[in-house]
Amino acid sequence: MESFLTYLDKGGLIFSFLFILSIVTITIITFKFLEIYIFQNLDFSKVISLIDNSNKQISIEEINEHHLDLAPNAKRNFFKEILVVFLDNKSVNEIEAEINSIVDSEFSKRQSLLPSLEIISQVSPLIGLLGTVIGMIDSFNELELGGSLVDPSILAGGIWTALLTTAMGLIVAIPALVSHYFLEKKITNYYSNIDQLLRKLMAIK
Repeated sequence: MESFLTYLDKGGLIFSFLFILSIVTITIITFKFLEIYIFQNLDFSKVISLIDNSNKQISIEEINEHHLDLAPNAKRNFFKEILVVFLDNKSVNEIEAEINSIVDSEFSKRQSLLPSLEIISQVSPLIGLLGTVIGMIDSFNELELGGSLVDPSILAGGIWTALLTTAMGLIVAIPALVSHYFLEKKITNYYSNIDQLLRKLMAIK
């Protein structure tokens, strides 16, 4: 704890800002991973397998009965919305329009906060670099004022601040960038999975 307070003192305002940004990043990452991978899982592989194994000799009503009792709430509610559209007596164009609206709305929720992660991953190293520049400016300022009598410890303090903010910027940016990649990849997989499901439901319809 004491060493961390020393880092805060030496790192100054920029280090403190990056520390707060790291807390925000961890919160977003934790929330999105829990949402996308657990609570809002939209993997419909079991339904697709059910349709494939039946050689398409299965009705949408039967799919409803087989799947909805096993699915988590989020997936069940989303699937119900889709099935209601398919069960209504509508034209293909109307079905496609309504399905696209439902899917776009659902994936907009999944995409929430991901742009924030991307921005954090891009901005954090720049903020750290700003701290580096400020630290080096302070060091050279002390060097100029002190001339040949400058205390090396003062010069080292400015360099320490410079390196500390750079490291903190990278510590924030790397997890944000990696998490953003994995979450985007998972959402893309969900989208492909749902697209495959919808094509099979349209074939049955």
